[in-house]
Amino acid sequence: MNNNIDRKQFKWLSLIKWGFTVLALGFLYYEIFVRNDLSALLRDYRSKLGGNAWPLLGVLVLMPFNWFIDALKWRWLLKESVVLTYSQAIKGVFMGLSVGLFTPNGVGEFAGRMLTVRNACRQQAVAASIAGSLAQLAITITVGGACIVFFMSKYVMPDYVTVAQITAVITVVVGFYTYFKLPVIAEKLFSRIPSMSRFSRFREALSNYSNRELLAAYGFAFLRYAVFCTQLGIILFALGGIDIFEQYSLILLIPVYYYIQTLVPTVALSEVGVRGMILSVLYSGYLVQSDVLLASFVIWVVNLIIPGLMGLVLVWETKLDRP
Repeated sequence: MNNNIDRKQFKWLSLIKWGFTVLALGFLYYEIFVRNDLSALLRDYRSKLGGNAWPLLGVLVLMPFNWFIDALKWRWLLKESVVLTYSQAIKGVFMGLSVGLFTPNGVGEFAGRMLTVRNACRQQAVAASIAGSLAQLAITITVGGACIVFFMSKYVMPDYVTVAQITAVITVVVGFYTYFKLPVIAEKLFSRIPSMSRFSRFREALSNYSNRELLAAYGFAFLRYAVFCTQLGIILFALGGIDIFEQYSLILLIPVYYYIQTLVPTVALSEVGVRGMILSVLYSGYLVQSDVLLASFVIWVVNLIIPGLMGLVLVWETKLDRP
């Protein structure tokens, strides 16, 4: 935080910190213990898997990889302008996640990450966060869009499989190409809108990424995408007793699920209901609703709530210097 905080600003920041903590814990208590009865969900889990903890352990083991890869991606995109240690990058990602719990589609993550970066470097840090988010979005949209086209053609309109496969390939190529045009898009966008001129440093940081840097970020995004798709697959197929070798086509619905979830604006604290609804529609012919809701709850807790609580602790450890 800024070392030159006056007395009034210090009090306001302290109040915000307290208010954010109370609000976060209150919402989490309501979502986990009231809206989603934790004891009932645990009973459902035990009844379905007979005490088999391996699926849950598999999801938990993959959780650190999910966020560590995201930290590596952010650190990589910042390396030319800001030197961050691995621990600082991970801390920034977790704090961003805790703030993002209260904002639509996690846009507040940018603000949380800024707490680990000096004030003079925050525009570059925001640019790196946006570039990393766009890499993740490009992966989600292109792979998910391709899977939608392929799944629909193969199982709904089988006479158009070839057309759908070509369309799916085009979807991936267009998404890939658009992502690598990010520097050009940023330059034109910020130079043609007069009100954006005050963000010149932000524009420069965003438009100066090389193809090599963007490709590396894209690779990190793909690895992270593979991790959370695997997590969902593990818990879904375990709860539903699905043999992936016999029902391998259901794997295609996982990217479709993340594609739809990305397009629906949600606040992360209320996201479990949206997740369950989307999964219920996609897997309606293969899983009962209670299994789908349990799967969405497990992924929500493991990938958002646990690291979000860790981030909340880190926010409190970020001291405000008294004036």
